[in-house]
Amino acid sequence: MNYLDLMDNRRPPASSDAIRALEQHIGAPLPAPYTALLAQSDGGGFEPCGVELPWRNDRTVLDLLFTTHPTDSYGVIDNYDMYRSMNRIPRLSCPFAPDPGGDLFLLSLEQDSYGRVFYWEHEREPADGGEMFAEFPNTNVLAADLESFILGLGEA
Repeated sequence: MNYLDLMDNRRPPASSDAIRALEQHIGAPLPAPYTALLAQSDGGGFEPCGVELPWRNDRTVLDLLFTTHPTDSYGVIDNYDMYRSMNRIPRLSCPFAPDPGGDLFLLSLEQDSYGRVFYWEHEREPADGGEMFAEFPNTNVLAADLESFILGLGEA
């Protein structure tokens, strides 16, 4: 899929070394749609960028995508490390963007839900965190895969 046609804010592509380093850091292969997106634009944003949250009868906004560059405040690795160090997100997840309220969009890297897009709500975090998506009642599936998620973005 050509993601660039849907983006209003593009960055240079991620290198294959940067994508491999991200996979090694998390400890799992990234879904093909996400690696394709990174190979086209390492971060950036979409327009439209509105996301339906049907379980809340609400909407939010997909903020700028995280980059593969380490030590970047909008970096995948930095955000993964920060949230995982406190058991706030599943171990086999990849945070790829925030919303303006501090919640996250995650890709599942777990076998049973591999590639699905989840929405993580910080206001409903479990006290103890965990390892697997099943231990995080504050996550909800938004789409079966990244491509479907992006094609489903609507007005903010």
